[in-house]
Amino acid sequence: MAVKLVWTKRAIQGYDRIIKYLEKEWTEKEVRNFIQETFHFFELLKENPRLLEPTGTHKNLYRGPINRLTILTYRYKPKNQEIVLVNIREARKKPLK
Repeated sequence: MAVKLVWTKRAIQGYDRIIKYLEKEWTEKEVRNFIQETFHFFELLKENPRLLEPTGTHKNLYRGPINRLTILTYRYKPKNQEIVLVNIREARKKPLK
């Protein structure tokens, strides 16, 4: 059974914010590269759901960089064989408390 990716509303909003920022401040080529890089990362994540570091605060919650400017938080549910993308944000922003 293949691992399935599930996007939360917060993850979609964070990803959209990053794309809008890139479209405003960078070239179309950089936007395409970012999208390709993130989807390549998600394919790697499907193959190895424990790719990033566990947070230590919650069971099966992982956090780490997709690239040097983007941080992903996700929950791996081994029973359901799914990865729930909790949040995607810029690394330069302060984390939520």
